[in-house]
Amino acid sequence: MFTINNKFMTLVLLIALLSLLAAACGVKSGNRRPAREDSDKTGEFHRSPITSKLEELSVDLDKADGTCKATPGDLTSPAAARVRLGVQLVGTSVKENLTKSIEIVGEKKNAKYEISGLTIKSAGGALDIGTSSLALDLQSGSRKNYDFNIGAAGTYDILCDGSKVGTFTATE
Repeated sequence: MFTINNKFMTLVLLIALLSLLAAACGVKSGNRRPAREDSDKTGEFHRSPITSKLEELSVDLDKADGTCKATPGDLTSPAAARVRLGVQLVGTSVKENLTKSIEIVGEKKNAKYEISGLTIKSAGGALDIGTSSLALDLQSGSRKNYDFNIGAAGTYDILCDGSKVGTFTATE
């Protein structure tokens, strides 16, 4: 049977520890600068290729004189694109309250914004897949955003409270 002396074992462990310390002391610290300098930043960041194909459309509705007006009235988007439609009913004034949040003052208005006949292929949020028209019930103030894919190319009427205020064209 093989036996090792305790003094010999202590000496071996001490030599191993000293050689590790000697090796560690000879290693230089790496470059600890940040991965990206401020001068390298371009301000653009895309998480996926899908976000770069997003068509952002913004519409302001105004009912100041009783009739509904859309700015812009006519919208165009490729049929295969993912669309983010932001609609806001303006015409009332806003102010900051004591907590610095926005508060709507004056007469609040309602409107129904509709793209008649537009088939939605894929939707998110408040819309359902297979919807045959986009109908949004809006109140004065905040902008509402809706994301969807257009099902087919074509030209569709945009209605505000039942009156035509423009056209939505989905191109091939």
